[in-house]
Amino acid sequence: MKRKLIILITILLIILVGGCIYYFSNYDSKLVDLNDIKTDIDYEDVTYDQEENILNEDILGILTIEKIGLKANVKEGSDNKTLKNYIGHIEETSLYDGNIGLAAHNRGNQYSYFARINELEAGDIITYQTKFYTRNYKVDNIQAIFETDWKLLENTNDNKITLITCIANKKNQRLCVQATEITANDL
Repeated sequence: MKRKLIILITILLIILVGGCIYYFSNYDSKLVDLNDIKTDIDYEDVTYDQEENILNEDILGILTIEKIGLKANVKEGSDNKTLKNYIGHIEETSLYDGNIGLAAHNRGNQYSYFARINELEAGDIITYQTKFYTRNYKVDNIQAIFETDWKLLENTNDNKITLITCIANKKNQRLCVQATEITANDL
């Protein structure tokens, strides 16, 4: 009886260790490089009822980046629960004026809104609509930052929008895309 129990425990341990070795040996191949992301969504066919969402008290605004086909609601918070379904407003940053910090997933989630922000270039336009205004921003800074370096989220005198997301295979770094408000004449 004791011998059968020892054999059973040994077999279970071998299966468990083998499974862990298999999973972690293939872990890097499961990660997605932002440059390799392709989307099968035809954004021309997506309909969006702005008025219904913008009046919802939980929604702070709507972020639109035409170049990458993004139009999504922004909600307060940057925790996993919020980022599961929305672009999250980073709590310590400005809500409307100054530097607005936004975060979202770029892979591994049903709503990976920032999956294509790595395609943005200097000069691209970002639009942010709130119940108080609609502002256009021009991308002027794109860089990788360390997860502990939040200088680019500090408040500013001019109106900026700062987008933050993870970088594939670099767990300690974040992709930061920053844009400064422009006028209609600058479009």
